Amino acid sequence: MGGGATKRLNVLLTGGGGLVGRRLTPLLTERHNVTHLEMSDPGDGLPSIEGDLRDPELVAQACQGMDAIVHVAALHGAAWQAAGDHALFEINVTGTQNILEGARVAGVRRVVFTSSINATGRTPMPPPYLPIDEDLPREPMDLYGLSKKLGEQLCLYAAQRYGLSIICLRPGWIAPEDAPLDRQLTKLFHGVDVRDVAQAHALAVDAPFGPGLHLAIVAADSPLCSVDPLQYFGDPVSTLDSFYPGLGQLFAEGTLSLPGQQEWHCIDRARCLLGYEPQHNFTWPQ
Repeated sequence: MGGGATKRLNVLLTGGGGLVGRRLTPLLTERHNVTHLEMSDPGDGLPSIEGDLRDPELVAQACQGMDAIVHVAALHGAAWQAAGDHALFEINVTGTQNILEGARVAGVRRVVFTSSINATGRTPMPPPYLPIDEDLPREPMDLYGLSKKLGEQLCLYAAQRYGLSIICLRPGWIAPEDAPLDRQLTKLFHGVDVRDVAQAHALAVDAPFGPGLHLAIVAADSPLCSVDPLQYFGDPVSTLDSFYPGLGQLFAEGTLSLPGQQEWHCIDRARCLLGYEPQHNFTWPQ
């Protein structure tokens, strides 16, 4: 990988039918040969291997002949609530281990793993500093976050033990393109546009870093990163209004409320490792 190489790689993509995957697939196919690994064919005309991440033999077969694996698939949200905690653990943790073992046996050198900012927890435990970076010493607050942290630890083991080149991307709360204003507002805090998450994954396939584990937060570019947190929490509405004149009026009217989780993230490492630059930050007026 690396250095702006033009060779088309064979890339195995999991989760290509999901929110991120549907935006990511076209970006990958511009440069590489993409094969899906899904429970059912996403129907986009690309080669698709149908099967379950919990099946180690099927996953190992799918990894054969691949140069890179982009592992986006995971159980979360409403699907987690419907399937239960046991299924979440099996898919998110055992499924990730099967991908990493398949990559090792097949000689795949680059794995991109979709983690989450939840791997280091969220409220009610406030962060010891802001903006949050990849070294935040905080533990997950729910089973989903724990499953992502365990996935990262499996990636660390595989990178150290087998010399794989692995990057764990930690997206914030992913907002679709047509999200309403209150959801768009999260881009100032813990949120990120789905198109920017897709961009980061595509960049990660070709990024010129070597063997080992790399972590990168994928969030929007928030102006709060340039603000003293004490200033912000002293008067959040005025601080936001100084960046986006007129926004404060919506808070005063009760049209808009501050999110319960008011913490923001540094994206310097993603910029350095990937050349990531979010294109869909919060804008005002909408």
